[in-house]
Amino acid sequence: MMNKLIYAALPAMLCMTAFSSCSNKEDEPATPAAKTIEGSYVGNMDCSVMGSVSTFEEMTYTVKATDESTVSVTLPAFGEAPMAMPVIELTGVKVSEADGTVTLATTEVSGQTDGGKNYTCTMSGSVQGNILNIKYNLTYGAMPMPLICSSTATKK
Repeated sequence: MMNKLIYAALPAMLCMTAFSSCSNKEDEPATPAAKTIEGSYVGNMDCSVMGSVSTFEEMTYTVKATDESTVSVTLPAFGEAPMAMPVIELTGVKVSEADGTVTLATTEVSGQTDGGKNYTCTMSGSVQGNILNIKYNLTYGAMPMPLICSSTATKK
C-alpha cells in the first residue's frame, strides 16, 4: 500500500521540481549595461601635477545612460581661482559589461569654457557593484602638463 502511494506521488513531485526550477528572472531581458550604472557617485579625488598630489573630498560624478551601450559622464569642478577647473561632460562614452564589471571606454573630449579657456580631457573607468573607479587626464588653459586625476566613488 505504501509503495503505491509513493509511486502515485512520484510524478507529482517530479512536475513540481521541474516547475520550481524555472525562474521568471531568466525570462526577463537583462538590463542594459548603461542603465545599470546610471546615477551619482561620490568619493574623494586625488589629482597630481608633476608629482605633487592634492586630494579633493566629496566629489560627485554623474553617469547618465543615453542608450543601451552609451553614457555621458559629468566630471565635477574643483580647485580655486585662478586654477579652478570647470565641470566637464564627456558624451558618447561606450560601455561594455563582462563578469559583473561595466567598463567605460577611454574617451577624449576637447572644448572651451565659457571663460574662453581650452581644455582636453581623456577619461576611462569601470563600475563594479556600486563602486565607480575613474581616471582622467585634464589639460586646461595654458597648462603645459596634464592634471592626472583618479577617484573611487560610491553610488548614492
